[in-house]
Parts: sequence; structure tokens; C-alpha cells
Amino acid sequence: MFQFLTCAFKLHNPSRHKRDVMDFALDQYTRGYAAMLDAVNVDLLRRDGKYVPKDHPDRWRYTAKSIAPLLARPQVELHSSVKDSLLQAVAGNLASYLELERTGANTGFPVCRNPNPVADKHALDHFIHVGADQDDYDQSRAKYLAVARGSVMPVYFCRADAASQTPKGSARNRNFSLLWNTHKRQLLAVLYLLPQGHPLGHPLGVTQHLARLDTGEVFKSNSRGAILVPLEMGRNGWQEDKFLQPAMQDHATAQTAYLVRDDRSDEYFLHVAFRIECAAQYEPVTWLGIDKGILFTAAYAVVSADDGRVVTLGHFDDELRALQIKHGKERERLARNGKKVMRRHYKRKAYDNILHTLANELIAMALKYQAGIVVEDLDIKVRGGRVISRFRKLDRILRYKCRLAGVPFRSVFAAWSSQICHHCGETMGRDDRLVTCPACGYAGHSDDNAAVNIARRAMYHKDDWKGRGGHRAFHRSFANTSTF
Repeated sequence: MFQFLTCAFKLHNPSRHKRDVMDFALDQYTRGYAAMLDAVNVDLLRRDGKYVPKDHPDRWRYTAKSIAPLLARPQVELHSSVKDSLLQAVAGNLASYLELERTGANTGFPVCRNPNPVADKHALDHFIHVGADQDDYDQSRAKYLAVARGSVMPVYFCRADAASQTPKGSARNRNFSLLWNTHKRQLLAVLYLLPQGHPLGHPLGVTQHLARLDTGEVFKSNSRGAILVPLEMGRNGWQEDKFLQPAMQDHATAQTAYLVRDDRSDEYFLHVAFRIECAAQYEPVTWLGIDKGILFTAAYAVVSADDGRVVTLGHFDDELRALQIKHGKERERLARNGKKVMRRHYKRKAYDNILHTLANELIAMALKYQAGIVVEDLDIKVRGGRVISRFRKLDRILRYKCRLAGVPFRSVFAAWSSQICHHCGETMGRDDRLVTCPACGYAGHSDDNAAVNIARRAMYHKDDWKGRGGHRAFHRSFANTSTF
């Protein structure tokens, strides 16, 4: 079983020549993308772009593979492998558009960003003649957003060089490669961008002590159509632990990548998608319930999968809530002083780091107790719509980390989890974040109490308790099994 995860690496201090090569490739790629979209015959794609399985002809659909042969090969000055990737990228976007159109979804035709320097000045002009026409508005909005996201499209590499070899090993020096310097802790990338004989092409230069990351082969190419760029890694080593070491040990493989230029910071990034091998999922002996609280980011409780007996409980005081309040006050102060509140003032990366650290601790605890992780489903329906709780960020992180570690993951209903006494199953009163049970006398923190109930709900099957009192009777059945 595999899972795909993407890691963004910042290119470390590229030289002027390498910047020129990347800017040229990004510009050519964007112009080729726009030209291909302009030349598309949508009616032809609707008619002839269908993929029809032989065994189920009624289950036809649009795919990139079925649409690509109907598109003209891009006529741009790029490496042949980048042209192949551009064709696949446009075909994939068109396939998604046609599939959404077929299902009745309200979606616009794919648009391309504009490398023209004055494009941003005229982006709002699209709205001048919109009027009350919804289709015109959607089209104008799509064009404006395409400009707002940046002036050039990210360059797509459809496969890693080491993974692109044929059974005979003849396909080499294409797309991109991740390299590891065997003499020092350094990650580099080779990006094949320029066509043969292009004036910007230079030999790669010194490539000693470099090996392909996932195969360990010595890197020997000296292509004039490629550039060799060092990639930055975090100081705490999480990128190396999570992506690079598994790749070296044949537990992960670099699959695809995007070369991205951030126009605001004038920096370049390589977004690499890795296929990572997941551990086999075990049968849980216990359940680890997690309650996302207000004062604490998460409270936890481990209960036996046999009888619901509480093994341990507690909560993580990671000060996330205090940081959010502190940073919120800083933004208010800036606004009062007439200063602009920037995206960096929201400290999202700092919050994400805390959540990832918390998730790692929960995964380690689950492995220690051979537990499955249980969380609340905190989707809330409001007037027929659905509001996704801000706590779902932690759930998303936990879900993919559980899949990688082989930890079972479940989502259960959240109703009354903090107000049902985990000792006797009766409803309790609540004073701020403390709860007191009038039936059995239990008193404690509501988040800790909720974590026990959430863990036990992994054992709740609605059909088994139908006609027997439902989930209230289920919780009463655990009376006298709690020791905390």
C-alpha cells in the first residue's frame, strides 16, 4: 500500500545564469500552455476523447491518456521531456474539465497565467462588461485569479529521471533527478529544461560525489540542457527523515515535480511528489480517543478494545491557544496603527509545526499501546450547508500519518461527548471547562472526559443498540469500568 505526499524544497541561492534558464523555461512553458488551450477543439475532445473500457463500455470517462493524442505537440523551446510533461499537464486539466462538465458541475474552461508584465494592471478590466451575466462573471473571475496566482505557470515534470528508465535502462537524462552528495549532507536536483544547442545551455560542471537519491547510482551526466541546483532542507531534519531516508532505503520514490517561481519573493521552489510505502495496518488492542478542546489543543484517553476500561488519559498543553491569542492581539495593534496586516502575521507555519509535532506524539502513543486513533467528526450543518471546523486540520494530518504508520483511524459522532459521564453514562453539569456528575460524583476536566467517550465510540455499532436505548445505553454499559 502506498501514499503520495508532496514536499516543497527551496532552491538555495541559484546563480544569475540558473535564474535566467529557469525564467526562460517558465516563460516558454506558460506560452506553450496558453497556445495549446487556444488551439483546443472542445467539440472534438467531447466526441473522441473518451476512454471506454472494453469490459464495461457504459462506464466511459475522460482521461489525460485518451485526450493527449488529440492535442498538438507544443511548439516551444524546451527540453523534449518538458514538452511531454506539458502535453500531459494540459491533457489532464482538459480531462478534469470535461469530467466535471459531464457530471453537471459549474466549472470554467481551464485558463493560463499571463507572463506579460502589464497583465496585472489590466486584470480587473475583465469585469467592466460583465453586467448580470453569471457566465461572464465566472470567466472574468477565473482570468483575474490566474493573474493573481503569478505571472507564469509552474513547470511540470511528469516523472523522475531515475524512474523513467525502460527495462533496458536506455531512458536517461530527462525530466528531473534528485541527487545526494555522498561526502556531505546536501540534496541537489538536476532539472532538464533547455533544448539541444540552446544558447543558454552550459555543461553541468563538477558532479563528483553525487548519487541518485532512490537508486544509489553514481550520477555521470554533463548535459548542456540541464542545471544543477542545491535544495534547502529544514534545520530540524524532518524532510530528511520523512522523505529522503525512506527514498534511500527503497521505501519511497520521487514521482513527479513542479518548478515554481514565487513572484512576490523572487524565489524558486521544487515541489516533489513522493510515493511512500505504508506500514501494514494492525488490529487494535486499545483505542486512543482524541478530543480537540478550547484550552488544550488535544486531550487523549486510551481504553481497552475488549471492555472499554480506561488505561490512561491526559492532555497536551502545547500553548497553541495562547500563541493564537498573542498573535491576534499583534494583528489588532497593527490595524489600529494603520499598518498593513501581512500573511506572515498569521503565523500559519508556526501553528502547523505545533500540530505536526502533536500528531507525531499521538502516533507514537498509538504504536506504544497498539491503539487505533479515534477523532470526532466535527462537520456542522448550518441552514442546509456544512461548516468545516478549524479543528479538521489536525484530523487531516493524523489521517495521513496513521496511514503511513499502519495505525487504524476512525471518525465518530461528536454529540454530548463532553457531557456524558464516562464513569456511569449519565448527563453531567458543566462549570466552565469542569464537569461534575450528580449521579456518581465524578468531577474532572470536560476534555479528558470527552476523550474517554470518543475512544469508546469506536466500539459503538448503531444496529447493535437499536431498540436498546441507542448511544446513551451504550455509554451506561461502561459503568464501573473506569479507574481514573
